[in-house]
Amino acid sequence: MKKLCFILFALFYLNISYAQQWTIYSTSNSGVVSNDILSIAIDHQGNKWFGTNRGVSKFDGIVWTTYTRANSGLSCDTVWAIAIDSLNNIWFGSRIAGVSMFDGSNWINYTTADGLVDNYIQAIGLDKHGNKWFCANQNGVTKFDGVNFTTYSMTDGLVSNQIFSIAIDSMDNKWFATAHGVSKFDGNTSWTNYTTTDGLGQNIVHSIAIDKQGNKWFGTYGGGITEFDGVNWTTYTTADGLAGDYVWAIAVDSLNNIWAGSVPMSIGSGLSMFDHVNWVKYDTINSDLANDAVISIAIDPQGCKWIGTQGGVSLLCDTTTGINEINEITSIDIYPNPTSENLIIETTLQSTIEISNIQGQLIKTLTTSGTKTNIDVSVFPCGVYIVEVKTEKGVGVKRFVKE
Repeated sequence: MKKLCFILFALFYLNISYAQQWTIYSTSNSGVVSNDILSIAIDHQGNKWFGTNRGVSKFDGIVWTTYTRANSGLSCDTVWAIAIDSLNNIWFGSRIAGVSMFDGSNWINYTTADGLVDNYIQAIGLDKHGNKWFCANQNGVTKFDGVNFTTYSMTDGLVSNQIFSIAIDSMDNKWFATAHGVSKFDGNTSWTNYTTTDGLGQNIVHSIAIDKQGNKWFGTYGGGITEFDGVNWTTYTTADGLAGDYVWAIAVDSLNNIWAGSVPMSIGSGLSMFDHVNWVKYDTINSDLANDAVISIAIDPQGCKWIGTQGGVSLLCDTTTGINEINEITSIDIYPNPTSENLIIETTLQSTIEISNIQGQLIKTLTTSGTKTNIDVSVFPCGVYIVEVKTEKGVGVKRFVKE
């Protein structure tokens, strides 16, 4: 039975590969301001924001709009980080001029004169309390609560003051990728540092992502990707199927697949997808990837991957089943995914839930008044299932894999 499940699971991904649709956006065929895509974020309206070395470009699916120092309040044209807060404000981290915030009409800039520890900001994190965490290239990290700036450095417990990336877990712990390992901070006083001694593949960690099970994925500079489940460490390199060992970006999709972008510092580069069993590699030879240097990745609510490279943007969408994951309602989340026993569905409203198999046959339906529903799927045959959540605010569609 396990062998059959694996075959069906693998066939699902083979079907995805067969029907993947690629689109390239570059300065030659679109309104993006530069082909060097340093950062990507997607706002609440579905607009895509691309940080480049020549300003920021917004794409609403039809129209491109570019913001630069010359035509807006953006403080610097080189934008390494973008984050979207709960009010849909856009935060930009720049190379030399601190942070810019854009609310759609007005701009506000913050620098060391206001309280930032450094004007070179490489990453921005947003915690559940609404605090912004601005990660600097040299001097640590600054927390901004909207009024006060608080700085943390090696003196407080950081393993290094040079921070490349940040991720925040479900317990609101902050995970910092640095030049000398990884630091975990509970937001109060407790710091825990991890290095190659603990199990990291390399101490220079450039990217972090957290999957649906809470496992941490660390993209290293020359040591591949290291997975940490809280106890065990597992490292994957080009020898395992990773496209390249210099991993600049990581993202996790709704099916819990890991997407990694590598840059060509040595052997191998491009885009990788890991389904927790197999690695799939994409490059300019076997796909329509715009360039083999992949610097940034974002995944939209429809499951499409927006891949930032040094040759523009590549958009990768799955058209196999014709089923798009939509999220018209305020919030919908399903986990764990994949699952073998129970599926948890979280919404903010009373809902009717329908589960169908990939052939469209209705398997289960129920109505819930709560925000969290636990469904026993242990008797479901292994395969891919569609979850449709209907509320008074709209419909949400998700997919999950039964192992």
